[in-house]
Amino acid sequence: MHPSRLGFLLLACLVIAASGAACGSSSGSVFHATPPDAATIDASGDGTTGSGDGPQFVGDDAAGDDASNGPLAITPANDVIDVNLGQQTPTVVYSATVFGASVPASFAIDRGEIGSVNASTGVMTPTGNVGGTANITATYGGQSVATPLTVNLHLVDNGAAGAGDGGAPDAGVAPDAGGAGGNGGVGGAGAGGPVASGTQTVLQGTPVADPGLAWLYPYDQTVWPQGLLAPLLQWTPPTAAHAYDSVYIHLQETAFEYQGYFSANATPFVNTPIPQAAWQALSYSNQGEPVTVTLVFSSAGVAYGPLTETWTIAQGSLTGTVYYNSYGTNLAHNYCCAVDGLEFGGATLAIKHGATSPVLVAGSDTECRVCHSVSADGSSLVTEQGTNYSTSSYVNLKNANAETTMTPQGSGQFAWPAMYPDGTMLLTNGAPLAGANWNGDAQLFSVSTGASVASSGVPAGLRAGSPVFSPDGTHVAFNFVAGTIGTTAADKVSLGAMDYDPVASVFSNFRVLYTPAAGAGTALWPSFMPTNDAVVFELETVNNGRDWGGTRSTCDSSGTCSNSGTQAELWWLDLATSTATRLDNLNGKGYLPSLAATQHTNDAQLDYEPTVNPVPSGGYAWVVFTSRRLYGNLATINPWWSDPRFHDISATPTPKKLWVAAVDLNAKPGTDPSHPAFYLPAQELLAGNSRGYWVVDPCQTDGTTCLTGDECCGGYCEDVDGGFVCSAQPPACSNLNDKCATVADCCGATQGIQCINSRCAQSGIQ
Repeated sequence: MHPSRLGFLLLACLVIAASGAACGSSSGSVFHATPPDAATIDASGDGTTGSGDGPQFVGDDAAGDDASNGPLAITPANDVIDVNLGQQTPTVVYSATVFGASVPASFAIDRGEIGSVNASTGVMTPTGNVGGTANITATYGGQSVATPLTVNLHLVDNGAAGAGDGGAPDAGVAPDAGGAGGNGGVGGAGAGGPVASGTQTVLQGTPVADPGLAWLYPYDQTVWPQGLLAPLLQWTPPTAAHAYDSVYIHLQETAFEYQGYFSANATPFVNTPIPQAAWQALSYSNQGEPVTVTLVFSSAGVAYGPLTETWTIAQGSLTGTVYYNSYGTNLAHNYCCAVDGLEFGGATLAIKHGATSPVLVAGSDTECRVCHSVSADGSSLVTEQGTNYSTSSYVNLKNANAETTMTPQGSGQFAWPAMYPDGTMLLTNGAPLAGANWNGDAQLFSVSTGASVASSGVPAGLRAGSPVFSPDGTHVAFNFVAGTIGTTAADKVSLGAMDYDPVASVFSNFRVLYTPAAGAGTALWPSFMPTNDAVVFELETVNNGRDWGGTRSTCDSSGTCSNSGTQAELWWLDLATSTATRLDNLNGKGYLPSLAATQHTNDAQLDYEPTVNPVPSGGYAWVVFTSRRLYGNLATINPWWSDPRFHDISATPTPKKLWVAAVDLNAKPGTDPSHPAFYLPAQELLAGNSRGYWVVDPCQTDGTTCLTGDECCGGYCEDVDGGFVCSAQPPACSNLNDKCATVADCCGATQGIQCINSRCAQSGIQ
């Protein structure tokens, strides 16, 4: 959810450099001071000075010489070394001189993830984990001078660890092998075994084109966050004449290169993962430059390809937790029966950072819990009780997911609400969503007690459909279901908004934000950008004839009516200008693969229910959404076949899954600031998943280990004796995701850092 601690170290370097201190520069390695007159230098150490001593010696401070008057230099300058991943060689020995003579300087490095340097000997040892450029600083006599060191990291793999089958295809590997999230949290059969040296030579040669060979997933120009599980590389099936027996994966960026050789892991050979170690090294070695990804295949001694894409690595991590609905989950069994005669479940699941499978949050083997909303601070979740959809539960995410039935029951006032960012209140949903039957005006309620919260300014008769609060709690957006704003009556297709004063509990400034063109569809499921000045929303273009805001097929059956359903695309809206623009890059317009045999002919119209991560990271906002698009060659059945009562999704995954896309912050109205999406790792592969919320985890008390301040109740994550812990004590300036009141509180304010929702954040791509 936040930038990595590695980024903070770089930011600190920028701040120090801006203030005039030496944090390293690529332009030179000498601190330019005015040299002393030769007559003042005692080179011989005899206590006298004169022209005979010469400038090659830096004075002996004990003898009264002032070394700080000489130009301090550090060597070697601008060094570059090549390091194999996991190795700590070669080392580099740094020395400092004044007028060519050695001095006992103190040495330091500004990026400890790249290497460490002995303060007295100047020996720099690479960690072998991260590549990139660090600055080595020498300090002596009140002077400091720095020089860049570039560590180019390399990794070569020949087969997956433990595969060892000599490359023999492993037919019949289940797509869910490796747990509920599939192999590596992304599915597939896992990586294959080693490749013979002769075949490696073939793969390194000049490949020939293979008609029909194309990428299926990931997509070209995808923007990835750091800290994510490695993706599953997927391509079109080869022809029988060119059955591939191995693949060469080449990943290349400025300071990291990966070369992986893997034999076929299944027949046909259609996907393989990037090893997690390689993905981790690539992600954290990247400094914003493009990543080139190339695949070459071999068959019967001939190389085919290449397939090439370019990706971007955002300079920030996504942590926190994703909470989502799952229908057909195997983590709970509260409904009978699936088409195969077995029980399945409806539940609310969570994906923890770094996990390869989800965990159960709400629901059990006796009770369904699916229709939910989550507060931005990760403290509170409200979900419907499947045995009585007019009754809701409050799940305390700060207290081991303890569940309490909310009262009063039966009126449906807590279904699908807008959760206030701190989880204390909710605003009622007035749309006829599944399980919702609230017919009253828009109203605030306490989450913990269910009591009505006094407020004023809500227009009589206003019903807000799929409402949402902005991350700062001062705005609400919704589908205009019922009521009148000024002289404008609700039309059930437009987006409306109002402002909210949390101190006085007053709503005001009611307005229509956007009305789709006649017949174009219905605007619903808005979600605010972290900057509070824009929303991402769903434009439903085809309704299934049975649901408001649903994504289901036209009927509950296995007949032809289950082959079609709701269609929608995602848009964004600038609040200041009311300019709405379709997110073509996110939706996949013009580039998504198709599969006519299973009705995947227009997958760019199968995106729904967006929620925006309330915390920006790496200069982007991150949108989680439901999609029924193809997931490469792994989830390929009919888009609307996700109901386990009528379609078997126990072995062939349904495409109803969660996806994530980066969206540029502070985009110009009328432009498309989105980027191609990626499959959310660790979601249950053999289930239908929807309505994901990616939020921060509940805050931690002072003294708890942390990476950034958004994890801390006190607001700051500070370095204490070399370890980072939560604190309420404001530092000299706030790091990324530490607490702030204004931009002036943030380190790097002059480098584009902003104070967004009371947290320091990178405002855009630098």
